[in-house]
Amino acid sequence: MRRTAIALALTFAATTVGAGTAVAAPEPPGSPQPCPALPADRVDEAVAGLPQAFPNVAWHVSGSGSSVDCALNWVQVDPEGATGSSPTHILLFDHATFGGTATEKPTAFTSVAGSDAPGQITVSFRWLNPGDPNANPTGQAAVRYELSPQAPPHAIDPIPPQVIH
Repeated sequence: MRRTAIALALTFAATTVGAGTAVAAPEPPGSPQPCPALPADRVDEAVAGLPQAFPNVAWHVSGSGSSVDCALNWVQVDPEGATGSSPTHILLFDHATFGGTATEKPTAFTSVAGSDAPGQITVSFRWLNPGDPNANPTGQAAVRYELSPQAPPHAIDPIPPQVIH
């Protein structure tokens, strides 16, 4: 009932203030705050250290995020003009310090699925099985990566051999 009253009050306020004026709803108490963005120079430095996937094709940042506690940060990079089957790298950061990539070589059909625990993220790997069309890989695995004291971010689940062939 209280939410309905607040929503109605906000709607009334927005319509009486004037066209083009938005009234933001207040954040509910206890809402998680977004993690701060990684410094661009740290990301640029990490990307510059990657070998190119294709000659004369630069890496392009296509996504980023963090673990639920903002400790393990990630950045996804793809070659410029990439498709879903293009190789991609997931860069892992211990807070804002580059710790390495999720796999030694870039892999296709790879993305970050999210974070369910402090200092952990889950990377989704997919791969083509015999007979699969290139746009629909049926092989799949979720691999958790974590931070540990005095160690760079690393996989805590086995990476399937089909991913790292």
